[in-house]
Amino acid sequence: MEEQQTKRPIFTPIVLILLTFSLIGNVFLYTKTLQNAQTDRIKQGTEILQAGNGAKQFLSQAVAEIDSLLSHQDIVSRLTAKSRLIAAYRQASELTLFVNEAEAVNGKQFPAAKRGAAEFVNQTLASLQAIGNHEGALSSGETAYLNGILQVFKACQSELASFQHDTINQEQSLIILVDSAWPVTAGKLLGLMNEPDNLVFQP
Repeated sequence: MEEQQTKRPIFTPIVLILLTFSLIGNVFLYTKTLQNAQTDRIKQGTEILQAGNGAKQFLSQAVAEIDSLLSHQDIVSRLTAKSRLIAAYRQASELTLFVNEAEAVNGKQFPAAKRGAAEFVNQTLASLQAIGNHEGALSSGETAYLNGILQVFKACQSELASFQHDTINQEQSLIILVDSAWPVTAGKLLGLMNEPDNLVFQP
């Protein structure tokens, strides 16, 4: 009498194949998620580095041109310096971005202040555009405003001098995200921007 051969259930290998494909798919999706997260972090870190360096350039140019504006009494030289000063404000958004990125990394806004970085930039730009558009020497009010805002810019420049990140690559972009120093610097910058009671020039 022939022994009956044991038949394997056909669904067993099918289930194993499906489980294998499912596992491969999950690993792929997980890997893709990690890659996307890494890419996002590198992008954010790069933006922080660029914003910090751009803010330093803006502050340096602003200090130089405000000083130049104060030293010239004739309208031609003064307007030349003023033109360069206004042009420097093209990079002013980097100062705002630097502060905003610090708040994003901290997960919260800095303590309530009279004005944000964007408001500081807008108010000083509008005031500087209104100053010195006339023949003769600057008025006492114009000189006082320029000297006051110059001190604020110099203080911000001095504070941001500690941000030494000239090299921008993937490694540095990731390192800056775990650097606890620069968000503190950003908070101090915002504090300096809020020291003046009023930033709007009154003729």
